[in-house]
Amino acid sequence: MIPSQEIFSFLTASLQSFPFMVLAVLSYLGLQREWARIFAIIWLIILILVITVAVVGMGAASLITPQALSAPNQINQTSILQAGWQLRMLILVFGVGMALLSGILCLFPAIRNLISHIIPIDPNSSVHANALVTVVTLTILFAVPLLALGQPPLLKLASALPASTFDNVDQGSSLRGTLYTLIWTVPCTIFAVGWLTKRTWKEALKRLGVVKPTLHQVMIGIVTAIFMVLLVRVLSSGIDIVWGTMGWQKTNAEVFGKLIAFAMSPIGALVVAVTAGLGEELAVRGVLQPKLGIVLSNLFFTSLHAVQYNFDGLIVVFMVGTVMGILRRRINTSTSAIAHGTYDLILLLLAGLSTNP
Repeated sequence: MIPSQEIFSFLTASLQSFPFMVLAVLSYLGLQREWARIFAIIWLIILILVITVAVVGMGAASLITPQALSAPNQINQTSILQAGWQLRMLILVFGVGMALLSGILCLFPAIRNLISHIIPIDPNSSVHANALVTVVTLTILFAVPLLALGQPPLLKLASALPASTFDNVDQGSSLRGTLYTLIWTVPCTIFAVGWLTKRTWKEALKRLGVVKPTLHQVMIGIVTAIFMVLLVRVLSSGIDIVWGTMGWQKTNAEVFGKLIAFAMSPIGALVVAVTAGLGEELAVRGVLQPKLGIVLSNLFFTSLHAVQYNFDGLIVVFMVGTVMGILRRRINTSTSAIAHGTYDLILLLLAGLSTNP
């Protein structure tokens, strides 16, 4: 019998992709059915509001002092919030408001007409309208806590936790959770491009850019990944110099390393690399890029990492995403997934070797 905790972990993994699949399916059905179009709008509003609450909650939690997070029963009530929290909270709320306003503006046909001159959306399509509203809103929304706090909220919260928290992490459970995410992502992306509602199976795979890669394409993906690893090493050195000179805060590598410690083994690195390479490429380069273009889809991809990377890391993410976007446009998503997965695999293996020499 499967333990209830494992079932819960599997169902929780669906939250990254299933709600967006529901929005896409309703949007496609809404092209022919009025009730589906209405439900798509309702679901879009609910989805954005739930994510907004989560983002504000994470940002607000990051304003709590480390002492209050690590020992809540031993802290004076007047010292719960960090100094200057009022200004940071104001920036957080203002940023959230701008994200929601930007999404609302994308609902207007005139705005979508202007945007259609830049990216290949159909301004009259409700499917494209819902996708544009979602991506524009979430791209800004996910970046807001970093802008308000000056630090990625996930790392800020993790840095306040006792060291024993990371020592007790179950590597097997973490890896299974990662695989569960991929198990949900793959079918959700296929449904998200209109399988069964607009496209046949073959048409859906073609829309995603998924093909059986040739040996030549596999080699292109692997060589690109190796080149990207070397390029990122050089770029990171330059970023270190600039950030050090300017006195800017960098990504906390120590805390980040603790968060991904479960992926430092060869098996862990392989699982995470395959999940990120295939899952993220299907969702971003497969589903979004053909209609939203390389830049907007890549900004969304970069923003998703703003909870864990500071601006120094996001520069690297954006550069890597741009290369993957070019591979998708010039060749296919299968090749970009190979490159992405191989890139992550090499970095994780190198990180594991440096951690356990």
